[in-house]
Amino acid sequence: MRTVYFDIDDKTKELTEKIRENKELARLFHERFELSWIYHENALEGVVLDVFDLKAALDHATMEGGILIPVYQRIRNHKNAIENMKKIATSSSCIPTLSFIKNLHLLLTYGLDDKRGGVYRKEIPIHRMYFHDIAPPKRISYQMNRLVRSMKTKEYKQYHPVRQAAEVHYRLMSIFPFDSETGKVARLVMNYMVLRSGYYPVIVPDVERQHYYDALRVGPHVLHNLVVDCMERMLNLSLRYFISGGKEAW
Repeated sequence: MRTVYFDIDDKTKELTEKIRENKELARLFHERFELSWIYHENALEGVVLDVFDLKAALDHATMEGGILIPVYQRIRNHKNAIENMKKIATSSSCIPTLSFIKNLHLLLTYGLDDKRGGVYRKEIPIHRMYFHDIAPPKRISYQMNRLVRSMKTKEYKQYHPVRQAAEVHYRLMSIFPFDSETGKVARLVMNYMVLRSGYYPVIVPDVERQHYYDALRVGPHVLHNLVVDCMERMLNLSLRYFISGGKEAW
């Protein structure tokens, strides 16, 4: 596995250099990356977005009487949550706090009337996208506090950043603290962990949806392997994009 980390480190350095060398191509790359990130995140939740809706939602001209239609609101919320997470990750090396995690949920649910941002769920959902075992409501607060404390331990700090990210993601999904958007919150926290260590975001593509669901049912080691595979895939696609001068689709 260490060899895989070395490969990821080398490709991360190479991609950073290419982004630095070509400002205009880098601008287009970041735009496509953001669209792809939000698209695949929603696909993992069973929501397939149209590219037109994605672009329109991120356009400030989509307001209707000062109110965004729900699908656009969700997309804009997601973008704001990503930007918030990235800003904190690049300016701080602190571990995620409960306030940080709850705030991500607040951002994701902003303006959605039927959602309670930052509030732990009170029951086990009957209809949900994920089928792994989750914590009973009365144990959520305790397990969330325990999760945050575990990230301060010497053992956890000795893990490679990618393993740290996979571990906290798996634990968060096992607790499943919120009625909605828990998957998005967990993946944002995962990406916070890799971004603060100098890596690029992990995008789990829609084609890996079943593999992702299965990993959550099996254990953190399987999820970790999937995260590593997704990181390598993203880096390879990104490097090919720059090597082709933007001709090869990202």
